[in-house]
Amino acid sequence: MSQLAAQMLKSIEIREVKSLLSHEQVISYNLKRLKEVMLNIGHLVDPLIIDGKTGVVLDGNHRLKVLEIIECPNATCQVVDYMSDEIKVGTWYPALELSPEEIFSLDSLKYEKTDFNAGKAAVDSLKAPFMLVTKKQCYLINPGNYKLMEMVEEQNYILSLLEKNSVDYIPEEELDNFVKLGQSVFYRRAYAKKEIIKAAQAHTPFPPKSTRHLIPGRIIRINMKLGWLHRSPEEAKAELDRTLTNRVYGGSVRKYYEPVIVIY
Repeated sequence: MSQLAAQMLKSIEIREVKSLLSHEQVISYNLKRLKEVMLNIGHLVDPLIIDGKTGVVLDGNHRLKVLEIIECPNATCQVVDYMSDEIKVGTWYPALELSPEEIFSLDSLKYEKTDFNAGKAAVDSLKAPFMLVTKKQCYLINPGNYKLMEMVEEQNYILSLLEKNSVDYIPEEELDNFVKLGQSVFYRRAYAKKEIIKAAQAHTPFPPKSTRHLIPGRIIRINMKLGWLHRSPEEAKAELDRTLTNRVYGGSVRKYYEPVIVIY
């Protein structure tokens, strides 16, 4: 067996869906669309990425929810050591094409002008749930003194006010570009790994797209048949191992050593 095949088979497991823990809420529209796609093609395309020790889903919360809805008992999972220094945690920033005046008029939101660095420090120390970053000015939204879950509740409330608008979730690297284009971007604090695990175990999920996990060696396009996942875990794993081994030796698996752009 090739080294690549051995590495893949070692890291991919079949886990019971009921044993997995979600740490953030889903977006209703994305969930509906993903459910339709999964049922139409009959596959779980990408494996869930989970912490091997706790079963917390790091990537694939929408896929997990679909499996729960269709009562699929098992899931294909790429198992990782979440506490590894190689795995980094960030967040996604909500961004939309509303002016500050339009955002502040949505409800009785309090705001306070700030500069970017001071506002960032305030949000990171739980002094505000968001900092609104625009081309001309930054604002702390509903500033105060929060405990972690109080901040989560406040973020949920503010995001609920925005849900009728088209909201993009962007990575930190794109913040400046979106602001220059006239977008209003909501900077928020990234969570620590221990906070994420605690929230999942307590069944108190964070708002949608709260976490962005950077995981080296991410495996995609497993294309596990949903029918196999309805079998026993042992039978499902046997089918998975056979399929992956054939794909490796058939030249259908490639490991990239540089950033890539995937066109679906």
